[in-house]
Amino acid sequence: MQKSISRAALTWRLILSVVVAGSFISCEDSNTVGSGVVDSTKLRVDTLFVNDFERVSKDIFSGNLLNLPIGKYDDPLFGTFELVGYLKPNLIPVQDDSVTNSTSLKLFLKTTPKRVYGDTTLSTRYSLYKVTERWRGKSILASDQIGFDETEEVGTFLYSDQDSLVVDLSESFLLDYASYVNNEDEDRDSLYNFEFFGLAIVAENNASQILYPNISESSFLTVDSEDDTLAVSFRDRGFTLERTNQPTFNDRILLNSDLETYYKLNFEQLLGDMAEENILKAELYLYEDTLQLKNSLPANHVRPEITFLGLRFIDNLQPVYDILFTAPDFDGFRDSLKNRYRVDITNHVNEYLFGDPNQKDLVLNLSFNGGIIYSTLLYDSSSSAALKPKIILTVAE
Repeated sequence: MQKSISRAALTWRLILSVVVAGSFISCEDSNTVGSGVVDSTKLRVDTLFVNDFERVSKDIFSGNLLNLPIGKYDDPLFGTFELVGYLKPNLIPVQDDSVTNSTSLKLFLKTTPKRVYGDTTLSTRYSLYKVTERWRGKSILASDQIGFDETEEVGTFLYSDQDSLVVDLSESFLLDYASYVNNEDEDRDSLYNFEFFGLAIVAENNASQILYPNISESSFLTVDSEDDTLAVSFRDRGFTLERTNQPTFNDRILLNSDLETYYKLNFEQLLGDMAEENILKAELYLYEDTLQLKNSLPANHVRPEITFLGLRFIDNLQPVYDILFTAPDFDGFRDSLKNRYRVDITNHVNEYLFGDPNQKDLVLNLSFNGGIIYSTLLYDSSSSAALKPKIILTVAE
């Protein structure tokens, strides 16, 4: 028999659950001597094991994010990540002597000490090159291949855990930029869009570190004197990601924030035929393989710390955009003491018990968090009962 119930009825069911929960919590009458528990509510805890994880992979939009991941790191567990950053300055308005022979052009990058992925003891050298083809921050994908001229460095810097960097850019790059800044023709902006492509930031081949400049606090700088410096914001920014030596895990759930690996879930098979009960709480538990994560890192190497993962209803029209740029419907918070993630899905479970959910397909993923590369391993359904993915139901009888 098909189950159905109005939204109002479902709401009253949820309110009743709260009232029942309160009845066994508030069991003492402070105004009556010798009072105790009267007609206490019985609780039952049920466990449902979750087996249906469908692995999915997508390419990500990698432009105009808060952070710009750049560098290279060969993770012993997750393979090699190689990231090239791309930046293009805004075209400043035409002014008298906007850019003159005395002007210098610099790049200011705001960084965060200790916020790296990889070897924390090494210094990493980066080279800056002219980009040779058009790209746009609104549409760049991590898998794109964007050309740049490696025959001429337009700048270089060494990162050694500083909180900021100022990079001198070459005269040739300045002159290219100045030719558009000083152009007074009506089509100057159009010419700039289609002919000037900015610069690429590339780590040296033996790099073993990825850093994350905060782009909202970074800029280009035009400098005519110490008292005449203009911060020029970015018109476009983005990065490309090349992956090699990707691992295969047959008995683990592998999650990457770059959507190389995420999962689809659907609880209809587990919950569709359950009898109507008074569910006080329903939580999804996912257990992290902390031992393998820790033991795979050499001394002084670090991965970005993960504090939560997301579970969300999927929009099949634009799933990548929703996963990257919208808040999850359910947050999974990490319990560092028990090495697990806990996701409160009580409302979703009650929708199955007392109705028919409008949305059933869910996506499990790690948040990209403005451009930070995260990876983790979770135990799957082949693990021991204590570590399997599961839904824990607290039921009032």
